[in-house]
Amino acid sequence: MEYLNADFTLAYAAKKVKTNTTYLSYIVNKRFGKSFGEYSNELKINYVINEMITNHLYRKYSTQAIAESVGFKNAVSFAKSFRKRTGVSPAQFANNI
Repeated sequence: MEYLNADFTLAYAAKKVKTNTTYLSYIVNKRFGKSFGEYSNELKINYVINEMITNHLYRKYSTQAIAESVGFKNAVSFAKSFRKRTGVSPAQFANNI
């Protein structure tokens, strides 16, 4: 799952699918109604949610460790994205499972 890497950027993905960034950005926006960055973050957060639900050890990781495991550069931006998607912090989500 390459989208979990910190290096997963629009430019990286465009190169992988042999197109340019403008076209890939257009396609993602048209298909999903959001920017490439928003879509990439959504994939990462969905992965974390699934891991927390299915893997009890993953729930014990620090917010920083979880953020890094899915390619976020810092815990603050990860937690903000997580809260936007779920309405709660990663720690609250883990405690509620």
